[in-house]
Amino acid sequence: MTQLTATGRWILLISMLAVMCSGNVTAQKQELPAWLQPDVLKASVEIGMSEEQLQQFRAVVSRFLDGRMKAINKLMRGHNVTNMDRKLKSKTNSLKKKMDKEMAEFLTEEQLPKYGVYRDLLVSKFRI
Repeated sequence: MTQLTATGRWILLISMLAVMCSGNVTAQKQELPAWLQPDVLKASVEIGMSEEQLQQFRAVVSRFLDGRMKAINKLMRGHNVTNMDRKLKSKTNSLKKKMDKEMAEFLTEEQLPKYGVYRDLLVSKFRI
């Protein structure tokens, strides 16, 4: 596996930030999604993944985010809206455990603590 160089990681981070900032003024007034927050992006770059790991990482994070969105939609459609925060927190924790297990399959022992920082930061950015 080839690791991205420090310069490569910064280029990747700057590219992501440029894409985020390229919207019009109206779009800039809207809050960025949790996974596009600059500090979350920076934490992902600091994991120091190879190109192959980066592809796997994106797929796993996408499944986590999709699963969480599906859970939110399901809760919103449900008739029992009591304890929605608790139910969503429980589902998020379940999805986090699944994501952790999948990440452990391809991240190194040195990368896992950095991934933990990323994961905790990502989850802390969710509004619901």
